[in-house]
Amino acid sequence: MMKKIFAGVLVGMNLFAPMAFAAETVTFSGDATLKVEKDTAEGSANSSAAMYSLKLKAEAELGAGWSLYGRIGAQYATNPSFGDYNLDVYGDDNKSAVALDQFGLNYKTEQMVYKLGRQDVAVGKTALLYSRPDSNIGKRNFVDGLSADGTIGNIELTGLIAKEDNQGSLDNKLYALRTGFTPGERLNCGITMGRYQDDTNGTTNHWAVDGTYKLGKNSFTTEFTKSNSSSDNQAYTARWNYGFSDKIATYITGFRVETNGDMGKQSDYDNDNRGIHYGVTYQLSNANGLEVVYKDQKVISNGENNTKLEVTLSHAF
Repeated sequence: MMKKIFAGVLVGMNLFAPMAFAAETVTFSGDATLKVEKDTAEGSANSSAAMYSLKLKAEAELGAGWSLYGRIGAQYATNPSFGDYNLDVYGDDNKSAVALDQFGLNYKTEQMVYKLGRQDVAVGKTALLYSRPDSNIGKRNFVDGLSADGTIGNIELTGLIAKEDNQGSLDNKLYALRTGFTPGERLNCGITMGRYQDDTNGTTNHWAVDGTYKLGKNSFTTEFTKSNSSSDNQAYTARWNYGFSDKIATYITGFRVETNGDMGKQSDYDNDNRGIHYGVTYQLSNANGLEVVYKDQKVISNGENNTKLEVTLSHAF
């Protein structure tokens, strides 16, 4: 399996060659991670897995603020159900995936960055409304569209017009805009408006408000969202973070995501769940980091408990 992954990465690297010839400058970066996870769920046997991931990114400068970008993602999972790749594409028993999974065009100004192409995405300050994160791997796992991020004057702007890159014909669409402002040195506030067009279940509209307050080494962030569904249509997060030093920090996050509270049941937090996450991050060096998270959760609809213990070691290059 590992030989297939390395072979796939080498093939993908050859795809970057045209970028190198066409560009003024090509910058390579990436990361390698090892994640170990153990899950429990009431009424089910405990399960665990280890995931080995590699992401290689390239950005080719074209001049005048324009650049091409691409990413090769690869992962091996000892238990496929824990993998960050799409099992509908790779199969329920497939332990590995490798693909050129992000690509497109960037345009950068002094204040804004625009990205057109296949990309990861988060909607909401805490990704409460929607998330197809950078940690995803492989085909049919991101969105195709146009995103914008930056500031105009004193206003923060984050926008998205996109279509999901899904397996099959259900390419649902999403639209979102967040505006944020900083009324004081310690306080940041924001408003998010969004729409999710589901080919099967119809269209839902969403709004959210968020706020972050910093006090010394502490920061407090909260976000609340609601959709126009007739029931089970709310979600919230509340997070406290404390930085012991530049290298070590801890956080506690409380959350609740009702069945129709997010966009397409794709919040960064588990849909139809509520609970508390306890985490510690440790920056071992400039390139190496460690994160330990314990998630104590309960399914809202039936009250069953579930937990997750995740340990992630990462190396950036």
